[in-house]
Amino acid sequence: MRFKAPFAVAKYEVTQELYQVVAGATPSKWKGPRNSVEMVNWDEANAFCTKATALLHKNKLLPAGEVIRLPSEAEWEYAARGGSTAKYWWGNQAQPGLANCKGCNEPYDPRQPLKVGSFLPNPFGLYDMGGGVDQWVEDCWHKNYQGAPVDGSAWVGGDCTSHVIRSGSWKNDARYVRPANRDSYDTNVRYPTHGFRVALSP
Repeated sequence: MRFKAPFAVAKYEVTQELYQVVAGATPSKWKGPRNSVEMVNWDEANAFCTKATALLHKNKLLPAGEVIRLPSEAEWEYAARGGSTAKYWWGNQAQPGLANCKGCNEPYDPRQPLKVGSFLPNPFGLYDMGGGVDQWVEDCWHKNYQGAPVDGSAWVGGDCTSHVIRSGSWKNDARYVRPANRDSYDTNVRYPTHGFRVALSP
């Protein structure tokens, strides 16, 4: 796929510490500044991006015209693969110590997610692109890619009462942490495994 414009994806999922700085409070169930924020619906994730952009522009920490946003589904998968065409970024078999999910590593704690960056990054230097928390992307939910944009941009047409989530969570098994795996959830509903990471457009 040829992307219409360059983009960057955050090294980590948005942490509770960062979310609180931007949004003023964190809704997370499992408290910890270096834990991923969770219990965030799509509307709240999108609002965080808008607020973060405004805050960075105000403090002259982001050049004019650059925007913090949710990644498109195509951008997320490209970033998660890290240049690999295998089932996972590291190969075709689940291996211990590379993703936080049920059956992916030992010891496994089904009660709560681990801190961000607890495992090795993928070849692009990105952490937790599989397992951890489910990650919202910008796209509205479509069952397949028929009619999807061919330039990697977000597919926002149609019924947007649900949006795409990627990555799988620490509660899911290894099938869900594959870069190709996709799911959806209601746009305005919070769920204990749902978080996000951000992208940057120049």
